[in-house]
Amino acid sequence: MTLRAAAVLLFVVLAMPAAACELAPGLGALRAELLDLANAERARAGLPGLTRDLRLEQAAQTQACRTADRGDLTHRGSWFAGLGRRLRREDYPYAMAVENLAEGQRDAAEAMAGWVGSPEHRHNLLDPRAREAGFGIAVEDGGRLHWSMVAAAQRAE
Repeated sequence: MTLRAAAVLLFVVLAMPAAACELAPGLGALRAELLDLANAERARAGLPGLTRDLRLEQAAQTQACRTADRGDLTHRGSWFAGLGRRLRREDYPYAMAVENLAEGQRDAAEAMAGWVGSPEHRHNLLDPRAREAGFGIAVEDGGRLHWSMVAAAQRAE
């Protein structure tokens, strides 16, 4: 294959629309429940609650969709893009940001329990610098749920 043919093929692949993401049934209610559960956990730790941010929600949903599409739990997105790149795409000027992922839990309480039960995920959830959050939930082909939480604080401008 010539270099020109490879470049054309790469362009065609990149120009193709992403596979449609199947959103979890009752997505809005699941997001609200996750925020309530996160804030209850933060209150138990003496921390202020998180507020919902639509840009963080979109960044979280993007990653939930990507992990569901791949059937693989990873913090990297397309072209190895991490959380920072996703937040920049959503025009969120972050000073700090953390992300929790999960797969297979059947409901919001189970997903949150998994995060709370893992020292690294609990640390992210209870980061005292975080002020806002967004959650994403997507469905893998076999019906398995993929969960994502992004918590962050905006940069002072």
